[in-house]
Amino acid sequence: MLFVAKMLAQAVEQIELGHLHDAEILCDEVISLQPDNDDAWYLKGTIALSDGRGLNAKEALQKSVDFQPKSDRNIEALAKVFVALGETVEASALYENLLSASMDRADWWSILSGLKYDLRDFLKAEEAANTAISLDDNLLEPLLNLALIRFDRLDYVGATIACGRAMRIDSNFAHAHFLLGNIHLAQGHHDAAAGCYLKVLDLDPMNADALINLGNIHRERLEIVAAGEFYDAAAKVAPENAMVHSNLGIVFKDQGKMDAAISAFSRAIQLDPSMHLARSNYLFCLCFKVDENPEDVYSEHLKYETLHAQPLASEILKHTNTPDPERKLRVGLLSPDLRIHPGGHFYLPIVEGLERENFDVTCYYNCILKDEWTSKFEKSSDHFHHVYNWSDAHLVKQIRSDGIDILIEGAGHMSGNRLAVAARKPAPVQIATALYPNTTGLSAIDYRLLDRQVALPSSQAFHSEEIIYLPETHFCYRPLERDVSPAVHPPAVKNGYVTFGSFNNAIKLNDLTVSTWARVLQEVPNARLELKWLEFDQPESAGILDRFANHGVDPSRIDRFGRSPDPYTPYLNLDICLDPIYASGGTTTCDALWMGVPVVTIYGETQFSRTGLMHLTNIGLPELIAKDVDEFVDIAANLASDIVRLKRLRHGLRERMQASPIMDEQRYSGFLENELRRVWRIWCEGEVTQTVGLPR
Repeated sequence: MLFVAKMLAQAVEQIELGHLHDAEILCDEVISLQPDNDDAWYLKGTIALSDGRGLNAKEALQKSVDFQPKSDRNIEALAKVFVALGETVEASALYENLLSASMDRADWWSILSGLKYDLRDFLKAEEAANTAISLDDNLLEPLLNLALIRFDRLDYVGATIACGRAMRIDSNFAHAHFLLGNIHLAQGHHDAAAGCYLKVLDLDPMNADALINLGNIHRERLEIVAAGEFYDAAAKVAPENAMVHSNLGIVFKDQGKMDAAISAFSRAIQLDPSMHLARSNYLFCLCFKVDENPEDVYSEHLKYETLHAQPLASEILKHTNTPDPERKLRVGLLSPDLRIHPGGHFYLPIVEGLERENFDVTCYYNCILKDEWTSKFEKSSDHFHHVYNWSDAHLVKQIRSDGIDILIEGAGHMSGNRLAVAARKPAPVQIATALYPNTTGLSAIDYRLLDRQVALPSSQAFHSEEIIYLPETHFCYRPLERDVSPAVHPPAVKNGYVTFGSFNNAIKLNDLTVSTWARVLQEVPNARLELKWLEFDQPESAGILDRFANHGVDPSRIDRFGRSPDPYTPYLNLDICLDPIYASGGTTTCDALWMGVPVVTIYGETQFSRTGLMHLTNIGLPELIAKDVDEFVDIAANLASDIVRLKRLRHGLRERMQASPIMDEQRYSGFLENELRRVWRIWCEGEVTQTVGLPR
């Protein structure tokens, strides 16, 4: 026994000297002599843990507990291994075991509160945190855990108080400053949040999460260049962080740098294959690659189903909605765009227009920002939920609790989507809209709203959803209430030259678009081109000028603009708008027509290339629709060379727009109501068939 005790003492001495290998050899010698020596197993386990061999540590420390089950030392060491391995349930059970005999250990209560929080057992997490604080009110971790619990409960006041208590104990507690930043950010207090993150960087300049969130704040403000600078800094300190690359991709996308965006999203997916938002961003970019094979794009969308939706299939529960085909229906709209946004223009007519005798409408709004149009949605819907900070599980539960019969998914793979909710099929019938320019790829979404002009019969082959072909338009346009009237005369009358323009997303300006527009400018030598998008006026966006210069266009003929106080006033400078080639504008085309500016468009085979066709057909201007690039150039050049015709075409264009199906909300709502009722009847028939046991 004395010999064994001496070897164990030598092992401890070797550990203190940092000679872990020699210490482990001594432990093994003791174990060969006394296999049930818990001290040797304990030392062997701690050596393995400090050496990064978690599984070996777990095995050794489990033996130490087996041989001495009442040793707090052994149990605590094993619990720490479970924590290190992410085996939270097991770690929690061991700490509860320890505390059953030593209830005065504030440090153990603190650890237990963090473990219970990780297990989403908020009640026990809060109890453990409060117990730890009552035993030692100078501990920081339980206060942080308490703040996290309250934050997750959306108790922002309580979370702020807990953070404040922690910072009074230690004003340099970076975790508390970071969490306080998140609390402010969740409430839309961007300046206060930014101040917290900057404080974190003062304390920890390498904190990638603070850099990412500062980038997010600038991106939310549409300050794309500043956002990119923070994301770049985060990428330098955390090159393996998937979120950094995904956010960089968003910046590249907003700057029109297609290849760089796709590369960044691909890198994010490579680093974290489970990151469904990065994959959604990647899919969104593919929609803008007009030279991409539609079959390949469709295949990529189906991968989302396989990788991210199918694993959620086990959470789909049987629907209990009453299968009565003629009863009043509960319709839900899930969208991040219930505000002044392209989606807002198209969704407000739906929410206001559905006949309340037959439809009850609930909005689920998934964006932090609220504005005057959000108030319109709140007032016009029967029920309104602001779900931005809700978990997927909470949102699914709410939709089911609300008894939604038909859920309209309004984002697709765009920013702010909740496709992980749609994948759990909280409503028996789910319909995607056309705002996202492609299929979602989700089997849980049954239908997609399009129209007979944007969706050819061949389109169905590239959709996981069944297409609903509305007869005229897949949306109605509601303009903002701004007192800006169209120009009385074309600007060319005063300027002496024609001004072409496009205010479309920069990523739509593909190479074919640039080369085609360059041909238009060459055909009309004294014409100018105005481009407006976010920070297009910044030096970082000057690359677009080089792209036109490569096609022989003097950069001095192109004017670049960023954001404007309102979307309509800039159109007063334009004579003619040019649609991106095979990447049609949506809201921008409606805005142009509303402001009396004709739009020259071109159509192809995909939905994305046919939205302009739908607009101009409905407004009765087929002469502005080109079937190929040569005709596009001819239409634009000929219109620019005939000012009398241009003036005649522009006269009364707003009134023409108002009288068209694009703004006939009552007519559109009637078509939509008929389709909603039709698909509901189909679901009811299926339910009845299942109930009586007949073959479907």
